[in-house]
Amino acid sequence: MSNEVELISFCKNYGKFSACKNINFYAEKNSITGILGPNGAGKTSVLKAICGLHYQTSGTVRICGTEETDEFKKLTAFVPEVPELDSSLTVKETLFFEAEISGQKKNEAELTVEKATEICGLEKVFNKKVSGLSKGFKQRTSLAKAVCRLPKILVLDEFSAGLDPAQIASFRKKLKVLSSSMTIIFSTHHIEEAVSLCNIIYIISNGEVAACGTEKEIVKKFNCKNLEEAFILATEKSQ
Repeated sequence: MSNEVELISFCKNYGKFSACKNINFYAEKNSITGILGPNGAGKTSVLKAICGLHYQTSGTVRICGTEETDEFKKLTAFVPEVPELDSSLTVKETLFFEAEISGQKKNEAELTVEKATEICGLEKVFNKKVSGLSKGFKQRTSLAKAVCRLPKILVLDEFSAGLDPAQIASFRKKLKVLSSSMTIIFSTHHIEEAVSLCNIIYIISNGEVAACGTEKEIVKKFNCKNLEEAFILATEKSQ
């Protein structure tokens, strides 16, 4: 299976601060890849580079075979940690607007919005204004908004932040459904999320890849009992 996402010797500096140092990262088509790491490890910098929202300082970023950053925005959709929604719009208006600006004609947009609404469980709030939604429904709307762009690659930054356990479980199910039609990459600092969802896990610490592979491969590499122990060892080693 071919890689849809490739970062090769990726470096990102902010002034004199080096956020990412020679990161090599790959994600296969229709896979779920998790980036696990503590706050400030460089996870968001990697995600934004994949979406064309940040430029690398050096190294190569290749998405679906192209290195043209402007193309990344057409191929990907980014779901930020804090939903970026227009509170004056209804859920319906939000989703149709996103489908239409991505170039879909009316009939196609209707099908896209219907599917995204069903997958994300938004039927009950479809005609409600975003301003009146709970945090959980705002997060679902943010996901549906990204899905309506029909991206090849869906990128999520700390999607479970602030959600309760039931909402997180529901969100995980939705991502598994979506992975049949798109590649999913997400960041988290919750180990159980990476274990339950991911084909491949990257542990990033201090701007570097401290480990990557399946859960079993990472655990074996550090000769420990579980991914939590491996995560501790990997992040301590990179400090």
